Amino acid sequence: MNIHALFLIPPCSNSSSSSMPLFLLLLLVLLLLLDDAGAQQGDGCGHTVLGPESGTLTSINYPQTYPNSTVCEWEIRVKMGERVRIKFGDFDIEDSDSCHFNYLRIYNGIGVSRTEIGKYCGLGLQMNHSIESKGNEITLLFMSGIHVSGRGFLASYSVIDKQDLITCLDTASNFLEPEFSKYCPAGCLLPFAEISGTIPHGYRDSSPLCMAGVHAGVVSNTLGGQISVVISKGIPYYESSLANNVTSVVGHLSTSLFTFKTSGCYGTLGMESGVIADPQITASSVLEWTDHTGQENSWKPEKARLKKPGPPWAAFATDEYQWLQIDL
Repeated sequence: MNIHALFLIPPCSNSSSSSMPLFLLLLLVLLLLLDDAGAQQGDGCGHTVLGPESGTLTSINYPQTYPNSTVCEWEIRVKMGERVRIKFGDFDIEDSDSCHFNYLRIYNGIGVSRTEIGKYCGLGLQMNHSIESKGNEITLLFMSGIHVSGRGFLASYSVIDKQDLITCLDTASNFLEPEFSKYCPAGCLLPFAEISGTIPHGYRDSSPLCMAGVHAGVVSNTLGGQISVVISKGIPYYESSLANNVTSVVGHLSTSLFTFKTSGCYGTLGMESGVIADPQITASSVLEWTDHTGQENSWKPEKARLKKPGPPWAAFATDEYQWLQIDL
């Protein structure tokens, strides 16, 4: 547990009014020190970002095998009145002798007054499992002894009201909806992960959502935040690019891709994904005719959807006043 010490040195002047600005400044520094988001200590700590409302942490060497005889303790603190939710993107700590030598302990609270929530090893914590604290502080203690295998773990946390928290390992292929919104934790700029694509053309479905969000500029690596995702049909080739200190790599054909809904020009309407329903698409006129077989044909407004097979929408009239309207 980190202990902050601050020594107040009285000013030379005997005037209480002249000492007030210095006192207030020192008090502000003290409050900032006591209000940090958390701390870590030990030689078993991996990638760690502990933000005020969310964060991400891993065991040392993750996703490679963690070394023997290491320890790391993370102390996480959020605002008073809040609680903490922890979600695991991956968990693989060798199960030997009932978690005696290699384990992760999770506690309610920090310091001597903390109480144990659980002790975990093996494959006991999966992606759909989350742990919630009773108060605004929680401690994670990772210990490794002599072992043969085990990747360790990756965990993300957020305040409890972020119901749609995901981890930094979640990709678009983990979700079935054509459009969805999720909460990304801080710290998803992972040194061992990679993304493919760019914001104008979309990201390959194998790309971690939150790391792509940092690349696209829709979420902060330091603070985390909400992302809105739209799934579309994949493309044959994904370009590489550098943006926001994240480098995307070249990618090849995939079944699907994803983009982010934003307030800027890169936002998508949902015409391809089907989020916009047929009744929301109207037009000034529709080209209709009967062919030589007696088959009736209609090039309706909903045929204006993107990347769909078959004929598009066509207006009956050929003047310049024809229009297509999409109600959002």
